[in-house]
Amino acid sequence: MQQNKPLISISNLQVSAGDKQLLSGVCFDLYEGEMLCIVGESGAGKSTLIKALQGMMPARCDSFTYAPSNFEVCGAIPSGLGLPQARWVMQDPLSALNPRQSLGRSIAESLHKERLPKDHLRKRVLSVLSDVELSEEFYDRLPSQVSLGQAQRACLARALIAKPKLIFFDEPLSALDALVQKKIAHRMEHLRRATNTTYIAVTHDLGFAAAYADKVLLLRDGTVSAYQSRSAFFANPQSDYAIDLVAAAQSLGALPKAAA
Repeated sequence: MQQNKPLISISNLQVSAGDKQLLSGVCFDLYEGEMLCIVGESGAGKSTLIKALQGMMPARCDSFTYAPSNFEVCGAIPSGLGLPQARWVMQDPLSALNPRQSLGRSIAESLHKERLPKDHLRKRVLSVLSDVELSEEFYDRLPSQVSLGQAQRACLARALIAKPKLIFFDEPLSALDALVQKKIAHRMEHLRRATNTTYIAVTHDLGFAAAYADKVLLLRDGTVSAYQSRSAFFANPQSDYAIDLVAAAQSLGALPKAAA
């Protein structure tokens, strides 16, 4: 059942770099357990948006609220914001993992503030490895000893082990082959529903958005070209650019063609 208050809400987000406007007029609301897919062509501002939401880029907004920490700001978004109970899964899993550290130790780092006994910590890590369909043997493997898909599963486990309210995904499947993409996408969706975690996912893949998103935010040249529920976006896109993008994806086979 949808709550009255969004888990995260943003109004009129703007990001500039010198005289260049990178983002303007970005607005959305997202409730607990929902997934927002941010889509658009390369350079549209997708990754800039999630970096701004985490205080990694200077940004301003009319309002920004985040329910888990009762956070509310109008104006400048604090640098290094680091939203509480939020985690980030990046595009390249191997660059996100310490090459000299086992997967188990990398995953366990998310719990360092809890100061758990070693045996308890290991049990927590093994449990979350199982959640992402990695066996116990992966606990001691280095990133160089696993595939890209396995490394991305480990990154997902590292995000999930802290039981976050919100996970940001920045093109998490783009470095993987199609079969592994499908397996990890299914696992992401299963875990989202099982834990009621909220996802914000940057993707260029409209097929992924059509399969899993609750809401779709389409960016073009740093502005919002469409912001709709998944069903509305794919059935009745609200801008000419969105119409063209959906039609192109259908013609390339990334989406089923609309019924005649």
